Amino acid sequence: MTRVEAFLEDVAEWARGEPGVRAALLVGSQARADSPADDWSDVDVVLFVDDPGRLAGDGGWLASFGSPELTFVEPTPVAGILERRVLFADGLEADFALFPAAALPALSPDAEIASVVARGYRLLHDELDLETALSAVGRAADERRREPGELVHDFWYHALWTAKKLRRGEAVTARDCLEGRLKPLLVELGREHALRRDPAADTWHRDRFVERWADPRVVAAVWRATASSPDALAGALWELCDDFDSLAADVMAPDPGAAAARGRLAGLLPPA
Repeated sequence: MTRVEAFLEDVAEWARGEPGVRAALLVGSQARADSPADDWSDVDVVLFVDDPGRLAGDGGWLASFGSPELTFVEPTPVAGILERRVLFADGLEADFALFPAAALPALSPDAEIASVVARGYRLLHDELDLETALSAVGRAADERRREPGELVHDFWYHALWTAKKLRRGEAVTARDCLEGRLKPLLVELGREHALRRDPAADTWHRDRFVERWADPRVVAAVWRATASSPDALAGALWELCDDFDSLAADVMAPDPGAAAARGRLAGLLPPA
């Protein structure tokens, strides 16, 4: 038996005997048929519990599965949900997402959850009839796609916001927007571009496996628009804007609002 399988058996046994733990679910690479786990994969477990705060507040329960070396709590992409992450002494990494059992009926509309469940899951413990609930989630698994015009306006609004922060002298905040907002918007446009070329394309979620499904321009742009200093940030922003415009031209007709925003940007940060 592998270390992962032994770990999952321990989780299932613990969940069956732990008061307040109503269900346990394996998701992520260890449960996927496509792009399955490899040597760098962790183990992703979702717990449905009566009191998530108890497991988030004290990691002592992790000793049921091995010897914890590092553990901490952080927010998940699902609003209001925390996960406890742990590295065990033997090198196994595991993430436990802590959902309130009462939240089960609200799972279906959540795009983050749908994108994970659609890739595969395995029930470890179930007092909630998760199979029925997860079937409904699977039917909602198509990632929400925004209209390209809205996506373009979002990008240019935040490009101007980034430039204003840079002009004010808030270079770190400006760089955060470049990396954390504008580049993800470029990837989102890349997803729309890929799906227009092939509606059956598997574009995963956010930037997962983007090298596999996106136009090479998307990946090149993500790496090219990099600022190593405040002085380099304006140039990186312009490069990203140029690459975004190039991709947008393949997806939609020219947008007057985007053109006006580009003119405003030139007034704030003249191109080199």
